[in-house]
Amino acid sequence: MKFLDSNILAYAFYENPFTERCQKILEQGGMVNTLNIVEALYVLEDQTTREVAQQCMKGLFRSNLTIIDLDVNIVFGAIKNMHRHALNIFDSIHYTCALINDCESFVSFDHDFDGLDLKREEP
Repeated sequence: MKFLDSNILAYAFYENPFTERCQKILEQGGMVNTLNIVEALYVLEDQTTREVAQQCMKGLFRSNLTIIDLDVNIVFGAIKNMHRHALNIFDSIHYTCALINDCESFVSFDHDFDGLDLKREEP
């Protein structure tokens, strides 16, 4: 399964050069965590309206995405990984969640995920 970064979620729901590619990725399914949804909601609210952002994120709960709840093990692992890989805590949480759940790749436009143990893909 592929882990989808927050930018993939956000770009799929408002007009930008990546919208179509991100929508196709969402249709294929994958894994996200609850922090991804919070981050994407924040971006969407800024780019659209609060109502649109809320509806888009609610739609993710009805999609074929696997949504992982954050727990103490993920956060503890992320704290360790942020120092190993020079990631901020948010990126480290996503990366750790992907590792713990045996994801095959990390789908993101964020180059901070380059050169890690998990291959980064762009849509």
